[in-house]
Amino acid sequence: LFIPGSAWHKQELYNDVPQYSVLAKRGYVVAVMEYRESDIATFPAQIEDVSNALRFLPSVADVFHIDLNKIFIMGNSSGGHIAMMSVLFNAHKLCNPLPKIAGIICESASTDILICSKAPLPSWMKVRPSAVLLGVDSIEDNKELAEKASCNMYISEKIEIPPVLLIHSENDPVVSVENSRILYNKLSETKHKVEYYEIEESDAHGGAVFYEDCILDIIQEFCSECLKTICT
Repeated sequence: LFIPGSAWHKQELYNDVPQYSVLAKRGYVVAVMEYRESDIATFPAQIEDVSNALRFLPSVADVFHIDLNKIFIMGNSSGGHIAMMSVLFNAHKLCNPLPKIAGIICESASTDILICSKAPLPSWMKVRPSAVLLGVDSIEDNKELAEKASCNMYISEKIEIPPVLLIHSENDPVVSVENSRILYNKLSETKHKVEYYEIEESDAHGGAVFYEDCILDIIQEFCSECLKTICT
């Protein structure tokens, strides 16, 4: 289940079909979901949308040859944030129960709202996307709410979550690499299965770089290892 990035605004679902097809060529069924944009529904409505998408998949599983015992959730940018928050909310029973998830793949994920709030805004952007997501005027004045929409506060040794794969460009100008570095450290410290790959000297925020063979090999190896655990 792929969750596209869009700074939590409306998603353009068809732009990246050629890239999704590269995953399909490697044997994966790619279901791309749309979630309610922040302009019409604030967080955590998007988590509910993930739950609904996963509940829909069984109705088309036979048609599209989906193995419901081998589901991964993958997202980039804000989609990575939603993917990670979904399994964390599920672990804490804060959302409708999710089916068994084999693994989570987050690319360039904006997993820490407070870190995102420190990034400079482009000249054409008047309102910070994370503020719109939370329905507030500023993140600085609503730090407690921002923490509740960030991953780290939900992570502890007590919860069970699927294995996690993080991929981020070292010089990502849109979502700071610190998001993934801090999340990786938190998951490692709390003894969760996590892998992290940083693309050195890259300033790509999603796009073609993340569909090169070397990255796809990492994703495929991660998925294969996750499925070995399920099968055994």
